Amino acid sequence: MIEPVAGLPSIYRCDPLPELRAGEGLCLLHHFEYSRPEQSLRERAQCWLRQVLANCLSVTDEQLIIARTPQGKPWLPGAPWLHFNLSHSGASAAIVLCSGTEVGVDLERISGKVEVKKAIARRFFHPDEQRWLAEDEEHYLVRFTRLWSIKEAWLKARGTGLTQSLASFCALPQNNATADVLDEHTGERGVLHHAVIENDGFYCLAYGACQTRKDLPVIWQVCLHRTGN
Repeated sequence: MIEPVAGLPSIYRCDPLPELRAGEGLCLLHHFEYSRPEQSLRERAQCWLRQVLANCLSVTDEQLIIARTPQGKPWLPGAPWLHFNLSHSGASAAIVLCSGTEVGVDLERISGKVEVKKAIARRFFHPDEQRWLAEDEEHYLVRFTRLWSIKEAWLKARGTGLTQSLASFCALPQNNATADVLDEHTGERGVLHHAVIENDGFYCLAYGACQTRKDLPVIWQVCLHRTGN
C-alpha cells in the first residue's frame, strides 16, 4: 500500500512564499487542478517557475533572465547566489530554491510495468541498488520510482543530468525520509529527501543539495504553493 505524506506537518500550504534564508532550502509543490488545452504541463510549470523566481528577486517577468550552463542546467546571471531546479510529471510540478548551494529536484508519477523497470535497473543501476530493489518484489514499482527520483535529483543538483552514468554512484534510501549519496569520483556528498505524495495519482518526490563534506546540511521547508494558474 502506498501512503501519501502530503498531510504531514512538514508539508504546509503557503502563499506568499516564506523568506529564503542562508542555509535553508525551499521545496514547492504545485498541483495543476484543471486543464488548459492550449498550454502543456511543461509550459505551465515554466510559467510557475518564472513567477516564483520573479517573486523571490522582486523583479518583473520581463526583467528575469534565465540562462543555461553548457550541461544544460538553468541559472540566473543576475542572481547567481539563488540556485533553483524544476521538475514536473502527470499534473504536478515541484521547484527547489536555495541560497548559495546547488540543488536538484525530481518528481515522478508512479506508473509503468514492473518488468520494464527491472530491465532498466539491470542495465543502468548500481549493483547495490539492484539488490535493494530485489528485497521487496511486492512494492518493486514504488521502490524503483523512489530510487529513480533520488538519483535524478542528485544528478540535477550536480548539473550533469544523465550525461553521468546512473551506475557511477549509489543512492540507497536509509529510511522513509532521506537517502545519503556519495560520489566517490568527486568526493561530493548529498542528503536527498524523498516522499510519496498524492494528487491525481501517486508521485515520488526527491530533492536535496550537492555539498562538500565540510558543509552544514541544508534545512528544508516543503510547501504546497497556490497560485492563480
